[in-house]
Amino acid sequence: MVRVHAAPLEVIRTLEVSFPSAEPGVVLTAHWTAPPVAADGALAIIALHGCDGLPTDRSRVGYPRNRYTKMLRDAGAGVLYVDSFGPRGEASICAQKLSDRKIFDDNRRMDVAGALHWLAKQPDVDARCLGVLGWSHGGSAVLAVADATNDAVRQAAIKPAALVAFYPGCGAYDLMLRYDVVAPLLVMTGELDNWTPAAPCERLTSRGQPVRYVPYPGSYHAFDGTSPVTERDNAGGTRFGKAMAGGNPEARAASAAEMLRFYEQYLGLHPAAESKLAEVHASAVPAPTQFAALAYVDRLPKVSENGKALYREWLTKPFPRAVAISGQGALARGYGAQAIETAVRNCEKLGDPCRVYAVDDQVVWTSP
Repeated sequence: MVRVHAAPLEVIRTLEVSFPSAEPGVVLTAHWTAPPVAADGALAIIALHGCDGLPTDRSRVGYPRNRYTKMLRDAGAGVLYVDSFGPRGEASICAQKLSDRKIFDDNRRMDVAGALHWLAKQPDVDARCLGVLGWSHGGSAVLAVADATNDAVRQAAIKPAALVAFYPGCGAYDLMLRYDVVAPLLVMTGELDNWTPAAPCERLTSRGQPVRYVPYPGSYHAFDGTSPVTERDNAGGTRFGKAMAGGNPEARAASAAEMLRFYEQYLGLHPAAESKLAEVHASAVPAPTQFAALAYVDRLPKVSENGKALYREWLTKPFPRAVAISGQGALARGYGAQAIETAVRNCEKLGDPCRVYAVDDQVVWTSP
């Protein structure tokens, strides 16, 4: 399919829209970033949030602030970010025990059915080229949307053409005697995930269906994020209510590229080369050390209070990122593919030799 992209100077807006879920009585809100104009209709992706729900600042799911919205829209797709919790009176369900939850995969499957119908009515969208994308609780919903053994899924007039699930809970589907998929499905998990474990997903995706399974070594839940790995104490559905979660720079970059390739194969998405490579460091990343925890600011060697403030701000920035420190405690930061080189270069402008202290979510410093 030939996609004709809009002019570079166009203003890209994310608009709040509403439409009915297939669940009776539920009217959904969603955030719609329209695709570039295409001669024969463009593709669109339905995005499903995790158990934390949508952020309070709704602009964080829009273009250009949301990483995935920007990545997919820049590659030619519209993105419809659906709020499944707000219309049902919930903000987050992460801390809820499974027995206390009132929103399940089937509810969200019906939300996707409503979203598919809404998208099919948009004049700039090709109803044959609709995808679904979800994270964690939203990833589990993707598995429900893909389940062709469900009558509503199998008989739907409008079906997704490709589905992607980041670290979903696969346990319930793994226990099914039969699990068929309505369209090609990509499942990605962290091998160390102790919230939504990888093993059930690996078993589920080995049944001969058009399913691709990609595990990421050394990765926990939410491996595509930028926050350091920490133990969450609101992990509902786990034995003790605790689980590790946080970003892995390599898995973050690799999973995004995997997703784009998958949608390219099955939807006709055309990701730009820079979208695939923008988050990869241009030089080798030093091995992590045990010098200090990433957020332990007081361990920064000889760094002033002003330098510590700069470091705290650096901790809030997305990957790729790096910090360099001189022997006298000067500190400089760098971002992007050249983050390591930039941090060292800016640090050495202050006159002393500098070494890298931290890269992304790892401290790599060793004492001289």
